[in-house]
Amino acid sequence: MQCKAIDYVHRERDRLVKLRQKQVNNFVGAVTAGKCQVLPQLFSKIRQTSGFLTILGEIELQLSPRLSKPRYVISSLFLQDSFKKLTADEDEQFFFVTGAQIDNAHVLDQSAEFQHEKRSAIGVTGDMKSTHRLLIRLDQFGHRLLATFHSHPGLGPNATRPSSTDTAFQTRLEKAGYLALMAIFTRDGFIRFLRQDSIPAIEIYGSGVEKYDGQACIYRLTDLDNSSR
Repeated sequence: MQCKAIDYVHRERDRLVKLRQKQVNNFVGAVTAGKCQVLPQLFSKIRQTSGFLTILGEIELQLSPRLSKPRYVISSLFLQDSFKKLTADEDEQFFFVTGAQIDNAHVLDQSAEFQHEKRSAIGVTGDMKSTHRLLIRLDQFGHRLLATFHSHPGLGPNATRPSSTDTAFQTRLEKAGYLALMAIFTRDGFIRFLRQDSIPAIEIYGSGVEKYDGQACIYRLTDLDNSSR
C-alpha cells in the first residue's frame, strides 16, 4: 500500500512540475505581449502549484525515509569530463545534468548546457530564457533535471563550500520539487555534492575518484589529465 501511495505522489509531482512550467511560460508570454492585466492571476496560479509541490515533498519524506536520502550514481569518467568543461578557462562555469532513473537511483551521465547571461572569475548567471527552453526540452524527452554542476575559484576542499547564492538557488529547486543534486568543483579536483533537505547517497562508478570527507560528501579526482585540458 505504501509503495502505491509513493508511486501516486511521484506521478502527481511530475504532473505538477509540467503544469507549473506551462504556467511560467504563459506568464512570460503575457509579459512579452504586454498583457499586464492578467499577470496577477497567472502569478497566483504559479504560487498555488508551487505550494502543492512543497506539500508533496513533505508527504514523500513522511511516507518513505528512504526517499529522504536520494541515491545518485555517477561515472568517474563523467566527473573527469565535467571537470574539464568547468575549468576550461578562468571564469566560473555552470550547466545542468540529466540521466536515467532506475528505481530510487538517479544516474548522472549527461550534461545539458545553456547560454549564460554573464560569466566571471567569481560568478556565473544562466540566461533565464535559455534555461527554460532547456527544461522544456528535457521534459519533451521524458528526462528530469537531476543535478547542477558549477565551478568555484580557489583550491582545496574549503573552496567547495556553497555561497549564499548557491544555497538560495538549491533551496528554490528543492522547494519547487526538483530532485536536483548540486555539485561544486574546485580547480584542483575537489567536488562537494549537496542537497539542503538531506545528505545525499553518492555512488561513484569507476576509478580515479576518492572520498575525501564522507560526512560532507566531498570527493577528489585523483587522476587529473591536465595535458588534455
